[in-house]
Amino acid sequence: MKKNKKQNITIATIGIIIIIAIVAYNYSADQTKQKGFQFGNELSQIQQDVAELQSKFYSEKIKLDEGDITKEELLEYYREHVKEFEKIILRYDQLATPELFESSVELFKISSETQLESDIEFIKWISTGDESAKVRSDTQIQEAYEYENLGLAEFQLAKA
Repeated sequence: MKKNKKQNITIATIGIIIIIAIVAYNYSADQTKQKGFQFGNELSQIQQDVAELQSKFYSEKIKLDEGDITKEELLEYYREHVKEFEKIILRYDQLATPELFESSVELFKISSETQLESDIEFIKWISTGDESAKVRSDTQIQEAYEYENLGLAEFQLAKA
């Protein structure tokens, strides 16, 4: 069940990334089109980096479950994961975001921040065994995907 949920999350994230890339590619007007294309590519790359980071995050837990790594190795990987995720989130602020897309970018950023919070709670659960941390992690990951879906909707509205 958990593996299917994680696979569904990864598939949904990849689908959203593909949609963003298509939307960015079709952005209009000559000068605006060039800026929009660059913006869309940069945003798409951020979203893709988040998806890849999340996929690796859960695959490392599977390695622990299968006995391929120790709990200490997993926790060390997770410490690095948090640092890398924080760097990716900062990239949202570096985008040259057209005014029409500011709200969608803000929602994508909130989604990523919420995913990171979820990961931190997941790490607490792994580290301490505290089931309430696992529940918080699950709740936050659902919130993150809701923000991401809202961001995509805002992006589509701005494009129109």
